[in-house]
Order: sequence, then C-alpha cells, then structure tokens
Amino acid sequence: GSCHLAMALRYAALCASIICCIWPLIYAARPNFIIILADDVGWGDIGAYGSPSIRTPVLDHMIQHGLKFDSLYTAQPICTPSRGAMLSGRQPVRVGMYQDVQLNNTQCSPAHGLSSVLWWDSLGGLQNDTLLLPQALDKAGYHTALVGKWHVGIGRHLEYLPLQKGFDEFFGTPLWHMNNMGNESQIPDCPLMEGNKMLGRLYKDINVHELTQRYMARVLSIIDEHQNDPFFIFYTPDGTHEPTYASAAFQNKSARGAYGDAMEEMDWSIGQILQRLRERKLDDNTFVFFSSDNGPALYATVERPTLSGKLQAGSAGPLKGGKGTTWEGGIRMPGVAYWPGKIQPNRVTQELVSLMDIMPTVLELAGVSVPPNYALDGVSMTNILFNETASSKHEFLFHWRGDTLYAVTYGFYKAHFWTQGGTMYTTPGIQQHDPPLIFNVMADVSEQFPLAGPQDDPNYDVVLAAVVQAAKNEIASMDPAPPQFNVCDPAAGMWSPDLPIPPSKPYCCVGGGN
Repeated sequence: GSCHLAMALRYAALCASIICCIWPLIYAARPNFIIILADDVGWGDIGAYGSPSIRTPVLDHMIQHGLKFDSLYTAQPICTPSRGAMLSGRQPVRVGMYQDVQLNNTQCSPAHGLSSVLWWDSLGGLQNDTLLLPQALDKAGYHTALVGKWHVGIGRHLEYLPLQKGFDEFFGTPLWHMNNMGNESQIPDCPLMEGNKMLGRLYKDINVHELTQRYMARVLSIIDEHQNDPFFIFYTPDGTHEPTYASAAFQNKSARGAYGDAMEEMDWSIGQILQRLRERKLDDNTFVFFSSDNGPALYATVERPTLSGKLQAGSAGPLKGGKGTTWEGGIRMPGVAYWPGKIQPNRVTQELVSLMDIMPTVLELAGVSVPPNYALDGVSMTNILFNETASSKHEFLFHWRGDTLYAVTYGFYKAHFWTQGGTMYTTPGIQQHDPPLIFNVMADVSEQFPLAGPQDDPNYDVVLAAVVQAAKNEIASMDPAPPQFNVCDPAAGMWSPDLPIPPSKPYCCVGGGN
C-alpha cells in the first residue's frame, strides 16, 4: 500500500510539474488584442486609400504589411450606435442604441429613422442583458482597458460606464470632448475620467490638445505593465472629431489643415504603440485592427464654431455622403488588420465585412465561446484574415438608421429603401424609395447611377427580388430593445461635484431612460 501511495504521489508531482511548465506557455500563447477605432475618419483620409494631402505612414505601413479591407461597413453612420454594435456584435437597434421620439421645447413627438447619439441629458446605455466583448474577455482572464472615447452610456449612477461593462481600466471621456456650447449652467464640459472618477473638465481643467499624447502614453504603460498577461486594449482617440485637436508639435503641420494635424498625430501615436510591441517582443502575438466608427462629418465647415476655426471634416474620397447617412461615405470604412507572422502582408479583400464582426473574431482568436443561446449579428472573419481565397460569411449586410432599415448590401450591389441628404443636415432630407434604388457599388463606387432595370444590369431582377425579401426577413426578425437615446433629464449629465445640479425635470424618458 505504501509503495502504491509513493508511486501515486510521485505521479501527481510529475503531473503538477508538467502542468506548471506547460500552462505558462499556453497562457503566453493567447494573443493580445489592440482594437483602434478612430472618430469620423473617412476613406479619403489615409494615404493608402488615396489621400493626397494627409501623411499617414504608419497606417500605410500596416496596410502594406497586413490586410486592407475595401468592403468594410460600420453598423450605423454615427458614433454611439456604431460603437455599441462593435462592442456587442449586434445591430444597434437590437441593443437599444436609438431613439424614437423628438424633443421640441420639452414636448415629445414620435420619430423614426433618426441618426442620433447619447447626449449629456440621456440616461440610457448598454443594458445588462447585452454581452460585450470586454466582459467576455475579462471573464477569460484578459486584462481589458479602454483608452479614449466611450460614448455608449453614463447613467444616473454611472452604471453604464466602462468599469461596469467589463473593462478593468478606463482612461478617457464618457461622451466625447464636447464643450458646454456657451451654456455652462445647463451643459457641462465633458470630463476626463480615470475609472469612475472625474479628473477634471476639458477646456477648463484639462488641455484638450494634449489628449492624444496622454491616451498614447496610457496605452504604452498598459503594454509594459501587462506584457506577460493577455490584454485587450480598446484605443479610441477622438482628435479627428470636430472640434478637432492636436498637440503643439503637430499643429499647423498638415497641408490638410486642423483635421490633417489631428489625423497625423493619431497616425504617429499608433506608430509609437507598434514600436512598443516590437520592443517588448509582443508584435507577433498581438492582433491589431484599425478602422473608424463612421464616415466624415461633412457638415463641420468653417461656419460651425470650432477650437481652431479651420475646416473640421475628413473626406470620404470617391464615396458619396458622410456621417449620418447610409450612402457609402457614411458607412463604408477604411480598415486594416495587422499581425506580423500571422496575417500575410500586402493583401486586399473586397469581401463583405462588418465592424460587428470584431467581437466574434476576437473571441474566436482568444478561444472564448459565446453562450449558445446568445445570437450575434456579426460573424467571425478569421477565414478572411488567414485565407486569401476565403469568402465572406455575410450574404447580406443590413444598414439601419435609428430604428429604420435604410439599405441592404448584397455582394457588390446595394439597395436603398430610404436615403438622407449628403450629410445629416442637408436637403433633400429623408426620402423613401419603392422600388429601392439599386447601385453596383463596385462599378459605381460614388452611387451616381442607379440601375434602371435589366437593361442596365442583367442581374437586376434577381438582385431586386433578393434584397426585397432579405429586408422583409430582417425587419420581421428584429426584436428592438427599449430605446436608450431619448433625451431625458437636464440633471443627468451634471452628476459631478464641481457644478450645481439643476432640479430633476424628466421629459421624454422612455425605455431605459427611466
């Protein structure tokens, strides 16, 4: 008996030693992730996508040595819903990232198909029944960090901020770098936050022009501190959102004006991050992805009040429209996946990809499963990342604007059931199309020539029938969550201790706003 016991103990010790030796190797092999989401950056803002005046050597290098996406779409053409969709892998309307009322002098009326975001007086956010990418990775042992812009919810009691949504650390702004628009008694300057704590108000306590430098420095420190742990960093610099900002070293340096200054500083910051990965020998074990939340803010002209007084908008290049519209310029994004030694260099794909695909892709690469009863609208694109002959898993991409399905992409064809003018505010405004306007967006990338029938394209009848049926199925199967964007209470955004909190006077509180 004692002999068998001794043998058993020696066997157990041997197994333990093997596990102790192998487990760090397995754990170290788990890839790191740095997902970079720029703000209001369009197709015409990157050298490799054709920008004639903005210098982006780092993004150009990533594209030359990675995978460039030519048919990458955001879920909606404006900040909050696109970010909520990327983090959840679900259509924004499915997770409540929309509004269904309009406010006029505190009076509410129903409204649909709005391109809207969470404002300082919104009480909503991503609800607890929505699984987010950082939550899934955090449970799997990843260190999760958000550095930059959040803009998917604050809540009356901060319940929608990043630390409550799966991030281990948060350094950035809960909305964006908005100012008080000359009305400090009712609209606060946006704070810079460390976790749930306000470090100070932008413009008043914090030099907004230094934000990109501060954000970059935080990303570098996270890489240093967690170089031996798997990490997920969501880096969301917003200097390219009007009013644009850049540090002194980058001001007045770009031929593209203030917007170009912000773009070139962001590009430089990404280069510093890639350099740190190489220095720590993490570059071949870190998946880096870059894109933008939506197209350029074409409405941001010199007439709009800004910090710099210069042109504040990016460019969609050859694409029609911009932010707030479902024309290609509002939803078709520049993008690159970069992973030295894993993703073959100098590749371009025209396969349909959505920013909602980031969540299932990252989870598959991390070896993390989504609960079997939790449906995603995104799909993993790992087949496209590693196989240049692979096809998209998307037969259709559905482009919602608020709670209304505006357009459907089907291969190289795109059908518009509704359209908005070239920007959020230009005329003509919202128009319905029956039958839908159909474009071949590969041949007619600027959406200038709608197909009139089979005489223009022999596939017209087949495409029309397919997109009409697909739209019907999408609308019938959609189960919208309660709207979270409805403007609600002037006291909502005034929770910080440095400003007097006005009396709570709720209005238009619907769904998650209560």
